[in-house]
Amino acid sequence: MRLWKRSVRKLWNPRSIAGKLTRVNVLVSGTALLLAYVAFLGYDLYTLRADLIHSLATEAGIVGENCVTALLFDDQQAAENTLAALDHSPHIRWAIVVRADGSSFASYRRDPSIQPNLSKTLLAQQSHEYWSKGTDILLGSRIDFQGRNLGAVYLLASTGELARRAGQFGLLSALILLLCFGIAVAATATVRELVTGPLTNLAGTAQIVSKKRDYSVRAPIPSSSDELAFLVQSFNEMLEQIQARDRALEKSRNELEKRVEERTAALTAANKELEAFSYSVAHDLRGPLQHITNIAFLLQNAPAQQGETAALMDKLVEGTDRMAKLIDDLLNLSRATSTPLHRTPVDLSQMSEKILGNLKAENGRRDVRFLVRRGARVIADEGLIQVVLANLLENAWKYTSRLKVAEIEFGFTDDPAGPTFFVRDNGAGFNPRFADRLFRPFQRLHSQSEFPGTGVGLATAQRIIARHGGKIWAESNGEGGAAFYFTLPDDGEK
Repeated sequence: MRLWKRSVRKLWNPRSIAGKLTRVNVLVSGTALLLAYVAFLGYDLYTLRADLIHSLATEAGIVGENCVTALLFDDQQAAENTLAALDHSPHIRWAIVVRADGSSFASYRRDPSIQPNLSKTLLAQQSHEYWSKGTDILLGSRIDFQGRNLGAVYLLASTGELARRAGQFGLLSALILLLCFGIAVAATATVRELVTGPLTNLAGTAQIVSKKRDYSVRAPIPSSSDELAFLVQSFNEMLEQIQARDRALEKSRNELEKRVEERTAALTAANKELEAFSYSVAHDLRGPLQHITNIAFLLQNAPAQQGETAALMDKLVEGTDRMAKLIDDLLNLSRATSTPLHRTPVDLSQMSEKILGNLKAENGRRDVRFLVRRGARVIADEGLIQVVLANLLENAWKYTSRLKVAEIEFGFTDDPAGPTFFVRDNGAGFNPRFADRLFRPFQRLHSQSEFPGTGVGLATAQRIIARHGGKIWAESNGEGGAAFYFTLPDDGEK
């Protein structure tokens, strides 16, 4: 019983195609059969009523002809005997023969307790007519003889037999209706299986593919060659294409991972070799360069050095200083890329004040105004961030060296997404069209004679900021002054 209820519930489930097809077919079939049943029942009632009226008219005509003589000779007994023959017609309840003046001449009553009541009579121009009296039918027929009206006969018939026959026909029609409805439901099940079976299998396959991402499954193809078979076949072909694409992607991914591993290993080895080479070159150059610097210094300060010789010694000392600075910048650039990060809380405001204080102490003759906003705290590698601030502040110091009153500012903006730090000055500035070249190694926008430098400091700063997960950029209007901005994530993560 429970299984049957579950099957019925599934059959009538409006969310499934099978349930929808069943409901539509049952609704259409049931409506059509019901309309046919009502139409046939109505037609049968109409036919039975028409047959009853025709039968009453025939009987009234016979009674009228047999009563002509009785009316001519005023023989009421003969008319009574004629009406008595209506006992053989069970549907007749009473009958009455009236004269031409409308007076009663003879009557018949199947039930003696019934009193004939002529509520309706024939008009002068009517030869016969019938009326409905509740569930009964009253029929009147004129009696004429040689063109003269002798009177009329009225018959009252019961429709009980009509109702009984209509009930029998209705019961038979209802049985036929149920039989046809059962056949329609059985046909619906067959059609449903033919139509929804492939769709159900297709939906099940699609669900497996969606949940398990298994593109190797295939939906069974129907034996028919209709649109459903074409749909299932197209779906299977699509799965084959996706499976082939996945295999190709998997193969490409494996090859790419292998290449990435090989390239990563090669780059790691190259970086280690480059780092070792950089340190080796730097250390190997430092010793001889220091000797040259010391000798140049002694020769420069010797009393005998005069004129052109003294100028050459000055250039030699200047060259050795530049070379020492370049070695330091190259070491910082290498360390910015390869040194592991050790993140700690850093106060950038305090660090900026210290760097600016050292610059002021080295050259106290300049008039420079410092403005440092306090509260710039980050989580970063202290040594590397100090290299960034030193490069930015030393650049600001250098490019304001030709001003009588220089202004250098360190601060930050209070942005909802996080602070943006900046170093701003009123120095020489740069052409904004070439701002992207500032952070490339050995790219300079001013000549060595204007402002000396190696062209490595900003590239080092850019790599350090990038390793911390931030960004750095520069702005200038080209007429004077420059601002360098950089960001550092709050959590110190990339």
